[in-house]
Amino acid sequence: MALMARWAQLVAALAGPLWLLWLLVVACLFLQATPAGAASEPWRIDDLAVVADPAGGETIASISQPGRAADFEPVPDGFSGGYTRAVHWLRFTLHAPPANADGKREMLLEIHPPYIDDLQIYVSQSAGEPFDVRRGGDLQPQSAKEIAYRGYVYRFVFEDDRPRTAYVRLQTHSSSVLIVKAWEPGQFLAKMSREYALFGVLLGLMLAGLLANIWHGLWRSESIYRRYIAYLLATLLNLLGINGLAGEFLLPEAPYWANQWVPLGIVLVAFFGTRFYMLALDIAHAAPWMRWVYRIQLWLAVCCLPASFLGIYPEMIQALLSVSLVMLSTGAVRSIQLWRQGNGNGKILLLAHLFALGGSFSAFPALLGLLPGQFWLIYGFQLRSVAALLVLQLMLANHVRAIQAQLTQASVNIEVSKTIAHQERAAYEHQRHFLSMLTHELKTPLSVIRMRLGAAAPTQRMQDHATRAVADIDAIVERCALVSQIDGGPGTVQRAPCHINDLLDEVRTLQRAEQRVVMQVAEDALDLSVHSDPLLLRTILSNLVDNAIKYSPADSPVQISVARSMQSGTDGVCVRVDNRAAAAGLPDPERVFEKYYRAPGAHHQSGSGLGLYIAKALTVQLGGTLAYRTDHPLVIFELWLPL
Repeated sequence: MALMARWAQLVAALAGPLWLLWLLVVACLFLQATPAGAASEPWRIDDLAVVADPAGGETIASISQPGRAADFEPVPDGFSGGYTRAVHWLRFTLHAPPANADGKREMLLEIHPPYIDDLQIYVSQSAGEPFDVRRGGDLQPQSAKEIAYRGYVYRFVFEDDRPRTAYVRLQTHSSSVLIVKAWEPGQFLAKMSREYALFGVLLGLMLAGLLANIWHGLWRSESIYRRYIAYLLATLLNLLGINGLAGEFLLPEAPYWANQWVPLGIVLVAFFGTRFYMLALDIAHAAPWMRWVYRIQLWLAVCCLPASFLGIYPEMIQALLSVSLVMLSTGAVRSIQLWRQGNGNGKILLLAHLFALGGSFSAFPALLGLLPGQFWLIYGFQLRSVAALLVLQLMLANHVRAIQAQLTQASVNIEVSKTIAHQERAAYEHQRHFLSMLTHELKTPLSVIRMRLGAAAPTQRMQDHATRAVADIDAIVERCALVSQIDGGPGTVQRAPCHINDLLDEVRTLQRAEQRVVMQVAEDALDLSVHSDPLLLRTILSNLVDNAIKYSPADSPVQISVARSMQSGTDGVCVRVDNRAAAAGLPDPERVFEKYYRAPGAHHQSGSGLGLYIAKALTVQLGGTLAYRTDHPLVIFELWLPL
C-alpha cells in the first residue's frame, strides 16, 4: 500500500503539470512544421497534376504521350485520392537546382507518406533519352532504398538547367496521398537530423509516460488505467508505423509485416480508444443513442482487424473513419453533460475531444480524398492523438491524486481505529483487572464476616477479625472511589498550613500502629508546616504507612523520618518511610506505582493494589515527588513536598 502511494505521487508529479503538456504539444508542432518550412526549398515543384488509372493498365509510354496532357487534372494544393484501389499517375515539373561547388546540379526528391505500397518515379532526360526510373514503396525492404530514411528519397543529377518533367505511378491499399519535396542535399540532411531528434523526444516522452503508468501498478485494480495504457501503447505503435519508423528500424527486412503495421495500428487505436472513452465518459449510463454510437464504433473496429489481410481494407477503413468522427462528436456532447452534472473530469474530457476533433476534421477528410493531400492535413491527427492523450493523462493524474488522498485518509482512519481499539482493549483490561481484584480482595474479608455471623457464640477474637474485615472492605471501596476521582481528572487542591508531625500522629492512631511505627524528626523539622491540602496529604501518608505495615514482618518496626530537604533549588520537607521486606519480597521498581500492581508474593494480604498508585497521583497534584528505592533488606519510600 505504501509503495503504491509513493508511485501514485510520482506519476502525479510527472503527468500533472501543464508544462509537460505544452512541451509535448510544442514538440509535435515542430515535428509537423519542420518538413514544410524549417529548411526552405531552393527550387519549386510546379504544375502538379493527376490522372486516375482505375484498371491499372497505363504505362509510362502511354501516360507521357503529348496528347495525354489534357487528361491530367491540376492539384496545386496537393493530391489525395482517398482509400481506393485505383492507380494514380501524377505529373509535375522539377526545376534544375543551382550548381554546387563541384559544378554538379544535384537534388534530392523526397516523397511521403512512408506507407505507400508501390511507387514508381520517372524523370525525363535529354530529348530522345529514356526516363530515369526509380522504384519504391513499403513492400520493398529497407536495403533497397537509395538513402536510409523513413520515407522515400531519390538522388537526381541534372546535366543542365533545363526543367524536367516527372511522373509518379502511385498504388496503395492505404490512403492514396502523395507529398513531394525537392531539396539540396545539405539542407535535407540538416532537416532529417532535426526531424529524427524531434521524433526521439516525442516518442521517448510517450514511452516514459507509458512506463510510468505501468510501473505505479494502479492498472492492477483500476480498469481505466488498463484501458488507457492499451490506448497509449496502440497510439505509440501507430505513430511508429505511419511515420515509417517501424519499417526502418523494427522490421527493415520484413516488408510484408511493415506494410500491415499501418492499417493494424489505425484499427487498434480506434478499438482501444473507443474502449477507454466508453469507461471515461461513463457511456453505460449515457443516452441509448450514445451507447449505440460507441458500440457500432467498437464492433466496426473489430471487423476491421482482419480487413487488410482479406483485401477489403479500403472499404472498411472509410466506414471506420466516418463513424470515428461521429463518435468524437458524441463524446464532446457527453463531456458537456458530465461537466454540467458536476463531474470534475467533464472539462478535461471535453478538452481532449476538442483536440481530437480539431485533428480529425482536418486529417480524416484528407485521408478520405475530400481535402487536398497537404503535409499538415495528413499528419494533423498525430498532433491530435498526442494532445488528446496528454489531456487524458492530466485526468488520470487527478485520479491518482484522488487515490492518494483516499490512501492518506485510509491510513488516518486505520490509525484512528487502532487507537480506538487500543483504548477499548485498555478499558476492557482495566475493567477485567478491577473486577478480578475486587473479587479476590473481597473474598477473604467477606468469608471472615460470614464466619462471624454464622457463629452461635462468637469469641472476641472472631469479633476483632470481623471488625478488621469490615475496615478492609471500607478501605478498598474508598480507594476505588478515590481512583475514579483521580482518573476523571485533577481535582481542586484546597491548600492550607499542614503540620507534618501532627498528620503522622493521626495516621499512627488510625492505623493502630503506635507501637510499630517509630518516628525520627530532625530538629529543623520539629514545628515544620507545609502549604498543602490536608486531606490529600493525610491520604498519601496513610497509604505509605499502611503499605509499610502490611508488607513487613509483624515483629519489625516501621521507621518514619522527617527532615527539611532542597530539591531543584526549592525548599521542602522529605518524609521517608522504611520497612523490612517480608515474604512478599521486593516490589518491581518499574511497576510499583502502577494501578492494581502487587508483588507476586503479596496476594495473601488483603489489598487492592491501588494505595501506591493513589499516593503517587496525589503527590503530583500537590507538586511533590514520591520515589521508591531499596537498601536490602529495607523497602524505602521518600515523599518530598515543597514548603
